Amino acid sequence: NYNQRNTLAESKIKRGTIYDRNGTVLAYSKEDNNGKQKRVYPYENLYSHVIGYSSSQYGKSLIEKQYNEDLLGNNNFKQIFSLKRIFQNEITDGDNLTLTIDHKLQQKAASLMKRYRGALVAMNPKTGEILAMVSMPDFNPSEEALSNEWAKLNSDENSPFLTRATMGMYAPGSTYKIITSAAILENNLENEIVQDKDGKIHLGDKDISNAGGSIYGDTDLKKGFIKSSNVYFAKMGSDIDYTIHRSLAQRFLLGSKIPFNFPISKSKYDTSKMGPLDCAIFSIGQGKTLMTPLHLALVACSIANDGTMPKPYIVSKVTNASSTISKAQKSTIANPINADTAQALKDLMRDVVKSGTGTAAAIYGYDVCGKTGTAENEMTTTDESKTHALFVGFAPYDDPEIAISVIMENAGFGGSVAAPVAREVMRTYFNNR
Repeated sequence: NYNQRNTLAESKIKRGTIYDRNGTVLAYSKEDNNGKQKRVYPYENLYSHVIGYSSSQYGKSLIEKQYNEDLLGNNNFKQIFSLKRIFQNEITDGDNLTLTIDHKLQQKAASLMKRYRGALVAMNPKTGEILAMVSMPDFNPSEEALSNEWAKLNSDENSPFLTRATMGMYAPGSTYKIITSAAILENNLENEIVQDKDGKIHLGDKDISNAGGSIYGDTDLKKGFIKSSNVYFAKMGSDIDYTIHRSLAQRFLLGSKIPFNFPISKSKYDTSKMGPLDCAIFSIGQGKTLMTPLHLALVACSIANDGTMPKPYIVSKVTNASSTISKAQKSTIANPINADTAQALKDLMRDVVKSGTGTAAAIYGYDVCGKTGTAENEMTTTDESKTHALFVGFAPYDDPEIAISVIMENAGFGGSVAAPVAREVMRTYFNNR
């Protein structure tokens, strides 16, 4: 039986060690009292949605699964597979992985997200390296914990096995106004004025209102973006042809498979012909649009990176005792907007944190850029506790080093809940440099 031989062959290999970018050991193997290889996760839950688990009983997930061949020392594995070797008692070493993750940043992000369901992704916007990636709730990936908790974890309605950062699908809410603003800028409509007399706009059979019923008077793109005015974006969006909305969504890779080291859901958007009301709803990130937290971080990267979207990666190199076997190279997966549009969006995002809905993301001594979002979840209700809180952003303005997306389920308003979390992660990054 292939699987038995597999397991037997695996038992003759000491699975490789996984390190963070600075050499902190995140996962390693040791022999237990029965001489069996046992996977050890010194930080328990912290990397359950990054490294995953490697279990003789439950199989493998995430990096343990996708990089299984490397961790077993690819070539060793094939040699050991010859039956002759299986019956000899030599243990060979697998290859080691170095991740792009910064352990201190990961710890900080997890501590801030602990009480919530949701996800946080922090990246280097120029290279695509993932610096921290947290999905909550998490779980303990050790063999003992899994065998004790498996049934409970599987039936938990909070889905602790769901890697929300890459598989969770969320309405982007007002964070999508970044993409709508790109359409407005490309069509030279940024100086058009929308008159907001009563804090809502009536389209088709629906009223679209500003958050909290605020009334903003005459509104252009700058004011509309800083205040996150639904009236402004719904009106402008309803006037823009659906083919333009769709083209921008596609350019930002909605509906496309994003290449990544492990499974990632495709972000969705309305592909049917949209009328003015649909376009209005689309423009404010509601309706049929759903995005993953990683994808939203990539949108932030694109603005920070002069309109270029980097390929995200989380394993920087594979090494063994004597050499580096492979190294990740930075590359580009899309160029959704040109540098001028990106610069205009950067300016708008800086204004949001300086004087708009994102002031809670401000860090003394740094120019932070961002966009808040408060998205109705599937249960669409006016009860604030039922909305998802979002924030996407990057810093510093002049030369961005970190881009971030935060989604907190049923947590309230993005500006008051998600923005401070992003601030603390970015602040930790700058303090640890």
